[in-house]
Amino acid sequence: MNKKVFLNSSSINKDDFIKICLSPDNKLIPDLCDKLPGKSVWLPADKALIVDILRKEDLKTYFGVSKIFSPDLVSIIEMIIRKKIQSSISMTKKSGVLAIGLDAIKTRLVKNRHCLIIVAMGAKSLADKSFFASENVSIFESLLEQKDLEKSTGKINVKYVGIFSKNFKKTIQVDLNKLKGFIDNH
Repeated sequence: MNKKVFLNSSSINKDDFIKICLSPDNKLIPDLCDKLPGKSVWLPADKALIVDILRKEDLKTYFGVSKIFSPDLVSIIEMIIRKKIQSSISMTKKSGVLAIGLDAIKTRLVKNRHCLIIVAMGAKSLADKSFFASENVSIFESLLEQKDLEKSTGKINVKYVGIFSKNFKKTIQVDLNKLKGFIDNH
């Protein structure tokens, strides 16, 4: 099973895949950084689809083993994606390309063209705000909790963060899309 199998049969973006490796003791290990060696499979970041694939015998056949251990694989994948996003947000803060809060985002948005805005669960939506309507501004709402943003920024009461780096924007956006696939498809 590879990305082409799913790409030919659906409208899944090629970046929205998760690499799953088989450990020597037949455990499925998510490899979100694509660094683990050995035989692996690429699955779409879709919780319902992964659960369905785990129920079938396809992975056992693919890996050539009689038994596969996958205790709570989908929860582990979701947790790793969240931690990866939090770590990336923390790196953007250290790099000086993170704005915290709507006023800071608006101020920097006037000077910068590319921006990724992350809105915490429960915060007011930015979907109807024309100020943020631009092809270079991406907004992801309700994927992370306020405590996730607080942890990654080291600040309290954080509901909005803006990433003002094209490279960080792309990296974080890929992970946010994977998380969205997990949340939207459960």
